[in-house]
Amino acid sequence: MEILGRQIELGVALETTRGTAETTAERWIKNVTASVQERAEHAIDDNSHGSLADSDNRRVTKKWVEGSLEGILQVDVVGYFLYNIFGSISSTNVVTGVYSHEITLDSTTIEHPSLTFFAKDGGVQNLNISNGMISSLEINASMDDYVRFTTNIMASEAEDGSDTPAYSEEQDFVGKDITIKVADTEGGLSGAEAISVKELGLTLDTGAIVDYVLGQYNPEDIYDAKLSIEGNIVKNFKDETYKDLFLGDDAKYMEISIVGSQDIGTTENPSITILLNKVKITGWERSGGNDELVSESLDFKAFYNETDEEMGKITIVNNTAEYDTPISS
Repeated sequence: MEILGRQIELGVALETTRGTAETTAERWIKNVTASVQERAEHAIDDNSHGSLADSDNRRVTKKWVEGSLEGILQVDVVGYFLYNIFGSISSTNVVTGVYSHEITLDSTTIEHPSLTFFAKDGGVQNLNISNGMISSLEINASMDDYVRFTTNIMASEAEDGSDTPAYSEEQDFVGKDITIKVADTEGGLSGAEAISVKELGLTLDTGAIVDYVLGQYNPEDIYDAKLSIEGNIVKNFKDETYKDLFLGDDAKYMEISIVGSQDIGTTENPSITILLNKVKITGWERSGGNDELVSESLDFKAFYNETDEEMGKITIVNNTAEYDTPISS
């Protein structure tokens, strides 16, 4: 039976036991493009039997699952991705039905909370995919579109599943919802003037290590080896502030606030606030034709701040009560 790409669906759940697939998704993800597939690696038997044929056989040596998901950034779903990437979360009840989640980097372990992914390809297959880890998450924003994301996924094993997709209400964002500030101190961010930005790109990379051992096809585990946070900003060229930062060694605090206009409580709105404690400009380019506004493109990277003893944190406000307790437990 043929299917369309829009019939491919993906769900997610936190695993109670690392590497053991859950049977029910906690949330199904509205997506634009989803491609999560079982993979295999082969070894070629290059023995010969007096023939000019180059090989006699091939055998499967490794199996795993990988893929990507692209879509509109949604405030409840992204909490699963960020918890998986950073490893530590603290949730509080703001008002009835609204919760704040502070997500920070757990550097004490390379085993961050694992996810089960649920892949339903129309009526062709329905899979539960265990030990899922986010290898990278990219967030992109422009003036004329939704805020969008792309995430790459690594996982250990797939088995037949039977969960039925059911979608919850989600809040999303557009370009006007984003405010970016920089300051010399964290306290100075609140009073800092917002930067007039035309485009934003932000990439989080975990340096995922897929670990194989003798005696089995599938990975024994998938580890987070690092956390790299890098980004790019395009803005009008008004002065030499950022060129000077590129040419020098000064660092800044940066805050990226994404605050939606939807009501999710009496006075609350969905939001994602990204605080980076030590940012340096790593690339700078200026461009613009005769009849165009002159713009500058800034590449930046977040570093570990030894004084603060952290690289940064992300705070999400949404309708999800918690992320660190699987629904099946």
